[in-house]
Amino acid sequence: MNAGLTIEQRFALQRARYEVSRMSRPALEKTALRLLKSRMEQKNGVQHTLMNNGIMFKIDEQQSGMPEIISEETFVELLEMNTSIDDEMPVSLDDEGWENDDLEDDGLTFV
Repeated sequence: MNAGLTIEQRFALQRARYEVSRMSRPALEKTALRLLKSRMEQKNGVQHTLMNNGIMFKIDEQQSGMPEIISEETFVELLEMNTSIDDEMPVSLDDEGWENDDLEDDGLTFV
């Protein structure tokens, strides 16, 4: 099922294209991470709502639209090598909360 975009959605995409072309790299990075996070939260919310209503299935998390710069294995190796380097990113993906550290309440505003 591939329904076309509404006129409002097409307008929003055009506006986003205009705004993104004028953003700094740090603002673009933060925006991309916020969008990915909100997409994941929406998927989890849909799954949770369906589960509460007796419908159980898994919605695959496809990373389409996100270029794979390094493989998952390489990223895990980088995390493991990070144990000896003094960096802010935790070594274990089980450490919850670090993924939000720089995404919330930073005063970054979009015009």
